[in-house]
Amino acid sequence: MSAKLEAIRLEFISKQKQLEEAGNILKKEFFGIDKAIDDLINNTRSWYVLNEYQNRPLVINLWGLTGVGKTSLVLRLAELLDYDDRLFRFDLGSKSGNYSFRSGIEDLCEKNEHEALIVVLDEFQHNRTLKGLAREEVESGENRRVWDLIDSGKIEYYQYYTDLYDLMGYVKKLTYLLNTSIVVEYGRITKGLEAFKAEFEKERNWNDTTNDNLLIKKLMYPSILELAGDSFGFFLLKDIENHLLKLNGPETLMFLKKVIKIAKKPKIKNFTKSLIFVIGNLDEAYSMSQSLTADVNADVFYESSLKITIPQIKNALANRFRKEQISRLGNIHIIYPSLNKEAYRTIISRELQKIAEKTSAHLGLKIEFESSVIDLIYKEGVFPTQGVRPLLTTINYVIKTNLSLFFTEILIQDIRVSKLTFFVKDKELVCNYIFKRKVLHQQATAILTPLEDIRKPKKDDLQAITAVHESGHAIISAILLRTVPEHICSVTTNNDSNGFTYTKFPWNYLSKKEIVCRVAFYLGGQVAEELIFGKDNITAGSSSDVQLATKFLSNMYKTHGLGKLPLYYDLDPNNNSSFHDYEEVETMIEATLKEGHELARETLKKEMNLLLIMSDYLSDYSSLDKQSLKQMILEHKVSDVELLEHGDLLYYRNHLKKTIAKQEESSGLFEGVSLNYQKKMN
Repeated sequence: MSAKLEAIRLEFISKQKQLEEAGNILKKEFFGIDKAIDDLINNTRSWYVLNEYQNRPLVINLWGLTGVGKTSLVLRLAELLDYDDRLFRFDLGSKSGNYSFRSGIEDLCEKNEHEALIVVLDEFQHNRTLKGLAREEVESGENRRVWDLIDSGKIEYYQYYTDLYDLMGYVKKLTYLLNTSIVVEYGRITKGLEAFKAEFEKERNWNDTTNDNLLIKKLMYPSILELAGDSFGFFLLKDIENHLLKLNGPETLMFLKKVIKIAKKPKIKNFTKSLIFVIGNLDEAYSMSQSLTADVNADVFYESSLKITIPQIKNALANRFRKEQISRLGNIHIIYPSLNKEAYRTIISRELQKIAEKTSAHLGLKIEFESSVIDLIYKEGVFPTQGVRPLLTTINYVIKTNLSLFFTEILIQDIRVSKLTFFVKDKELVCNYIFKRKVLHQQATAILTPLEDIRKPKKDDLQAITAVHESGHAIISAILLRTVPEHICSVTTNNDSNGFTYTKFPWNYLSKKEIVCRVAFYLGGQVAEELIFGKDNITAGSSSDVQLATKFLSNMYKTHGLGKLPLYYDLDPNNNSSFHDYEEVETMIEATLKEGHELARETLKKEMNLLLIMSDYLSDYSSLDKQSLKQMILEHKVSDVELLEHGDLLYYRNHLKKTIAKQEESSGLFEGVSLNYQKKMN
């Protein structure tokens, strides 16, 4: 093996090892996203190890909810690979400032084009080129350059030269002097020297007394070399001097105008060796992002986020970008899950450990936090769709702001202490001061628990109304749609609602036969209020339910063709490819709303005992989880229905296979069909 080949082999092995080590470190520092880290390392490998073979930028897309560590993961990877000084981050949600594309592009373009770089295009969702239902174009010059960078790695760059404007002013004056009073031969002024000096005696660059009769002074040579040296093949100041001393006045003027023209032209900067990270939040793909509640178990959103696919990401992108732009982003899409409960608790433990390590280093004190502290921070700090940031704020006001009080107590009481242990009791953060395994002193301070205060049962009329309303939704979900809700709340931290029922249906399609049941589900809350409190006492809290039911039916009948006739209705009368007579479809919507309302009423009357038992519980307590709800339903339901856990094989595949078997039995469906084709079908 040649020495050169051996050197390549060793470098290859070294980079592979460094990349693997980086992945291991990232998994220790970022929690709940191991698969995303593996995908990141694997997709980065070709760029990092075999960069010299790359002739287009490598584009890696990272999508997820806010606060799950997309940007910080990339920045940390760059640091571990020793690329932090070759990383350029742009915030596409900012039109000005240090991280805006407009401000930062100059720093990028000043880098060596042939060097491997990392470019981070953060908040990419704001770089949209389409908006609104009409998909109107969003005009932006910066948009075009961003897409050029992603596509080819080559962008136009207008470099700013201070001396260019001085030179333009000089040429303007020189044009006048050459037309009126001076003559130049071989780069020197042979006539009108006094007039030239009178005009330029105050100009720093043009008045060089050591070269009195030179038209272009030597102080100007570096500027000319910088502005256009490469274009003329000049590499030394002497090259410029030799050229200028061959020219007369008009020829010199023409030369300077060419220099200006070249300097004003945009340069094509080549970043084909770059790794480009496209990072963004796509609410259209992460449907749970619209929920700001802190009351739903993080695991519920986590499970939903695991089902998001690349086609869903591309469909979400289609709401913001043109199809050809989506294709430029390529097919490397790393889809972040939302953080689950275990990940959040691990992050809390890690942050508390950092506090303990820092205290040990500075004060020589050992600190321990009991599980009750982690429990409180989780309850107060976790908003599942908002990631880590609210959590860190909670740790700050629960722990960090109170530490000085406990440290000061040591000095005030002159306590001999080797360890502090913290726990939570009765809305107080309590510290035990320990020496030789004995508690010598105890100090407590009150802590704010705003979310827990809100979550406390109110046991008032509003909670009673909400309990009945949400019980109605939950029972319809279980009895008619055979799905136990994931979570039900009669008191919530969400200002937009008094309660909610979160249901995740286990099948991924919507059939015509379930339309009426879905409407009953939407209207179940209002119907439950009517049955329990009387028609005159139903409340105005059902507006969103009524809207959802109406929009649902409108979508089913007008868009999906699931009405009496498979027609597509369009509001635009100029669209000749669709149907515009709404009278019949509006009648269908009204009739189905009535049918769904009546079905909900019949179902809840039949399940009145279950409705009362569930409402009673939720009027005294704030919530019911899935397991407790399922147990309650199984114990008290009257209807003979089997609750579903999985929805992959409910009807369609089994029915298809039965139909095929029946046809085969009666007419020999597969006679003459090759065995391979039959295997493919199976």
